[in-house]
Amino acid sequence: MFDFGSPVGGEPVLMGKREAPLDGGAILRRLWRGSAYILLGGLVTVALAVVLLNLARPNYTANTQILVDPADLPVIANDLSNRQPQADSGVSIAESQARVVQSDNVLRRVVERLDLADDEEFVVPPSTNPLIVRLKALLGMEPPAASRDPVNLALDTLRLKLGVRRAERTFVIDIFVQTWDPEKSARIANAIAEAYLAEEAGARAETARRASEGLSGRLAGLRQAVEQAERKVQQYREANKLVTTSGRLLSDQQLSDLNQQLVTANLRTADARSRLEQARRMRTGEAGTALPEMLQSLEMQNLRQQYAALSRNTAELATRLGERHPAMAEQYAQQRDLQRLIQREKERIIDTSQKDYDRAVASEAAVSKSLERAKTETAGNDRANVGLRELEREVESRRSVYETFLRRSRETNEQERLNSSNVRVISSATPPRLRTWPPSPKVVLPVALLLGLGLGAAIALARGARRDRRPAVPPGAKPMAGARSFRAVDA
Repeated sequence: MFDFGSPVGGEPVLMGKREAPLDGGAILRRLWRGSAYILLGGLVTVALAVVLLNLARPNYTANTQILVDPADLPVIANDLSNRQPQADSGVSIAESQARVVQSDNVLRRVVERLDLADDEEFVVPPSTNPLIVRLKALLGMEPPAASRDPVNLALDTLRLKLGVRRAERTFVIDIFVQTWDPEKSARIANAIAEAYLAEEAGARAETARRASEGLSGRLAGLRQAVEQAERKVQQYREANKLVTTSGRLLSDQQLSDLNQQLVTANLRTADARSRLEQARRMRTGEAGTALPEMLQSLEMQNLRQQYAALSRNTAELATRLGERHPAMAEQYAQQRDLQRLIQREKERIIDTSQKDYDRAVASEAAVSKSLERAKTETAGNDRANVGLRELEREVESRRSVYETFLRRSRETNEQERLNSSNVRVISSATPPRLRTWPPSPKVVLPVALLLGLGLGAAIALARGARRDRRPAVPPGAKPMAGARSFRAVDA
């Protein structure tokens, strides 16, 4: 059994002192002791930042803005591509147009216009170093031959250098382009805006062209249908003897004319009957009796004037010479002769009136007969008109469709040269004054200095903590081998 009272030989083992709690003073002492590391770290990071700023290739970003109004200009009423958006669809239209700006159709126009396929920034020339070529082939980094088209490579690079963004709650699209040259960035941004406007106008013209071609192709069939329907109408009219003049059937026009002629004949017959009755009543009248105007004639007027003058002379002679004077007999004889002439003229007028009345009655009868015959024909035509009207309605409907298509075709032809989109560039890109990358030295150098000082401070604190953890050796005591080794390593 071990005797705890027996002395133990050998050298005493010295334990390290316990680590004192860390306070602000200890941290300051450690930082003071490692101030060289802090200064060195700041200088190294600043120098490294300066070197990187000189080695980095600067990039410049140019910006252009396009306003996309969801409602197009109301140029014509039946515009094929005219947008009349709902209240909640304007944002969707603007977002869709932002995607159109990034489309291959727009960017390919820019690549071809600015010859970006020949720009080394967009198409990096392939390496001619055999080692690099073999290494790329070994790692599978060499693209296939079909993907080495310079235009496609420039298109992919341009897409990486392009940024399109729509500001919130607006219809304004911002286009950002970042390249090595500020003028190139502005030129590409403006070219993208112009290519977008051209693509939009071309798309609308293409839409109108396709619609016009479709309408033109349909017009031939519609024209044939109209001509066929018109031939059916013409054949039906010829088969049923339905002749039209001035847009009306000849039988209807004849019926209307005969009705008018019958009315006129009735009036003429009534007038002739009235003249005849008056002429018959004047037969028994005296020679000096006034006659109706309708029975007056030049011969009758002359005879009545002579009779009136002779009657005045006879009355004057009878007053001056007396009724029994021989000269009165001659006057009376002349009166009787005039009376006979007047009576004969009356008979002639009565005979003429009778003939006029007979002709009027015969004409009225003929017109009435023709009217009855026309009514019979019209009744037969009315039955045939049922089928004719059906054919004419078919003609009108087909003609209306044909005219609508023809008018629409002409409108779409004009719309190919008309752009009603309400899109415009509100801010053209200008060469930027400041680079986008790398950041300004005013920002990079202070940040690098702070990082370097922080890194140096961390190293100083770590070395101070390591120094403080070393074991303390009393004066005159022989340090242990392990302690000497620790000090040697620390030294």
